[in-house]
Amino acid sequence: MDDAAFHRIPGVQHVRVVLDLQGRPREIHVVTDTSKPVKQFVRDIEAVAAAYYDEPIDRRIISIVQLEDEAGPAAGAAGDQAGDDAAPAAPLVAPRPRLDSLVVLREGLDAHARVTLVVDDLVFEGSASGPAGSAHRPRLVAEATLAALAELLGIPAQVESAQVVEAGAREVALAVITLQVPRLGAHTSCGSAMLRGDAEDAVARAVLAAVNRRLSG
Repeated sequence: MDDAAFHRIPGVQHVRVVLDLQGRPREIHVVTDTSKPVKQFVRDIEAVAAAYYDEPIDRRIISIVQLEDEAGPAAGAAGDQAGDDAAPAAPLVAPRPRLDSLVVLREGLDAHARVTLVVDDLVFEGSASGPAGSAHRPRLVAEATLAALAELLGIPAQVESAQVVEAGAREVALAVITLQVPRLGAHTSCGSAMLRGDAEDAVARAVLAAVNRRLSG
């Protein structure tokens, strides 16, 4: 599979396809403009792969970075001529997901957690179920949060641990997340968040803190 057809998708600027030993796509890295939501670019890439290459692909191998503008050679030359008076370009910062809602429902001996995250105008939801005991609640919320992050992360991830601990006179939520990074293997990251209300909210924010560096590129 080459990348020629992907470049014909409106808004796509650069594409790199990494193949496995059998010649199947293992990673697809794409740089796009901001003319469409990330989800739409993912759908376009899936459709092109199926139509042009007869190769259905797992959307989790697609990694997309959106850039506001890409300065070409002409822009670079103009910047050189402007001299020291030209204002430095603002650094590009990837938007980070924000916790929008968190609901935990108990049904007998089981509990169900649903987390909603927002990135710009995109909504991502995740859910998890498990024992209803209070000792299991942090992990349940962490797994629901990580499920909501699955599409944004684009790589396998799992909750290693999630708990609320005392730190002096305060309580802090800790989340340890293991990410399976292509060609690098397992990478473990820890996030923390102080309790500002209920423990579930803090656990969800701790998971976000653990993966923010990955999401920021």
